[in-house]
Amino acid sequence: MATSPIAGKAMTVLGPVDPGTLGPAMTHEHLLIDFRVVFQPPEGASQAGLALEKLSLENLGWIRHNWNSSLDNLMLLDEEVAISEARHFFNAGGGTIVDVTSNGLGRDPLALARISRATGLNVVMGGGHYVGATHPPEFESASAEEIAEEIIRDIEDGVGNTGVRTGIIGEVGVSAPWTETERKTVQAAVIAQVQTGAPVLIHPGRDEALPLQILEAVAEWGGELSHTVMGHIERTIYSRDALKRLAETGAFLNFDLFGHDSSYYPLAPHSYMPNDAQRLDQIMFLIDQGHIDQVLLAHDVCSKHRLKQYGGHGWDHIIARVVPQMLARGISRGHIDQMLIDNPRRMLTFA
Repeated sequence: MATSPIAGKAMTVLGPVDPGTLGPAMTHEHLLIDFRVVFQPPEGASQAGLALEKLSLENLGWIRHNWNSSLDNLMLLDEEVAISEARHFFNAGGGTIVDVTSNGLGRDPLALARISRATGLNVVMGGGHYVGATHPPEFESASAEEIAEEIIRDIEDGVGNTGVRTGIIGEVGVSAPWTETERKTVQAAVIAQVQTGAPVLIHPGRDEALPLQILEAVAEWGGELSHTVMGHIERTIYSRDALKRLAETGAFLNFDLFGHDSSYYPLAPHSYMPNDAQRLDQIMFLIDQGHIDQVLLAHDVCSKHRLKQYGGHGWDHIIARVVPQMLARGISRGHIDQMLIDNPRRMLTFA
């Protein structure tokens, strides 16, 4: 891996910082996002109109269960709402939000910089490309090396003419099964990681075997697994054996859906979404297995119904409500600080 001029620093939307100043970090969030790519129209004429309604108390229960069937719910576009909601995290003691709104999801570098200035939070911006459904047509003929060129420019020079630089390559989307362009975008992320020393964060499709397959490909292409994050662990990996094998790769494991407690998962009805207690069961297993130094935490807020303003848990949920649960269940303060502060600091530091 080449030595980057950013080596030893973390890259925020306001520039490089000493990683020791990041504080408690949420490692997979979306301050602003256009998430209509996952929209599924409700079935039946009697419910079709619900897709077009604004979120309200009257439909909040339905939206919590069918969160991706409401167009309004899938669009976090209001900068002032993002600032107000992020301040709850800052006021709870939070230091950094990693916004992994990659290409294809409405990434807005200048808005993220304004949110960072307004809240006092470090904001780390994602790069690379989401799942194949968001890829431009030219990716069919482009090479991984060509796709990597843009990712590298975003890290070294900034996005377009904004001067705002990518601090993590991700979330890089993979479907189940992989598409051909997704293989290119993951390989492009690896090429960019090798050249720049940036961390990579992967969004895996809902197949328990897929996260390990992706990491094996990353290693084969020359990527650094100890600087790679596998996201959405709790909604993808259910067996302890599969979780143990994944941890043994040395990659970071992101439990990034805290607060998302509706067990029905509309994007994969054959599976389920665990609740916070079940997430803690998985984390405690990893602690017992000696893998505490790989665990990262987040909420993956990507819809309105999970924000306080709309009746949700907000970005302070882990600090304000999950940490007390951890302490009550016997997880030490040292291990909590490792998951919230030390592990994100190592992950976000450029090699």
